Amino acid sequence: MKTMKTIIAIIALVASANIASAVGNLRVDILPLSGDRAVVAVSSKAESQYEISIENSYGEVIYYKETEGNITDYRKVYDFSKLENGDYKVVATIDGATSERTFSVNSKDISVGSLKYMADPVFSFNNDVLRVAYLNYPGENVDLKIYDGNDLIYSKSIDNKFAVNEGLNLAKLKTGNYQVVLASGEEVYDYSINK
Repeated sequence: MKTMKTIIAIIALVASANIASAVGNLRVDILPLSGDRAVVAVSSKAESQYEISIENSYGEVIYYKETEGNITDYRKVYDFSKLENGDYKVVATIDGATSERTFSVNSKDISVGSLKYMADPVFSFNNDVLRVAYLNYPGENVDLKIYDGNDLIYSKSIDNKFAVNEGLNLAKLKTGNYQVVLASGEEVYDYSINK
């Protein structure tokens, strides 16, 4: 039993380290040039293909781009004069890691807000053991739930712990399909298990 717990902890630690490396290297900056133009700069230490989007306060994507090839730096001057006054965010994603920078546009200037890091959780299911690793960069309360169809069969509140590493032995569950849900703030991630 101790060996199984040690193996689960090592796998979760390696997964968390890989996620942390990707997120820690990804940065989004917005450098205003005038009242309606700004440089959007995305950088990471390793060459990667970026997905870059600009979203309004309703979560609607108003601009999307995938970079061609692997690069370490992306810089582009954006003209925000056609945007309505309001709050927006630039979202950059590489390898399951996301960085967001908020900004506001008004008739006179562009105000740059905070930078937020996020990383997708890592799920795995092998030999009846469910493993979940998640780095809670936003510091939100985290809930882990397992559903059998519409029936909730497991629920755990993990509070706002930074490094979430869970290993659950599901050997006693009957054969079937299950849905694992990890919720952190407004983000919801799911994973299907076929046992």
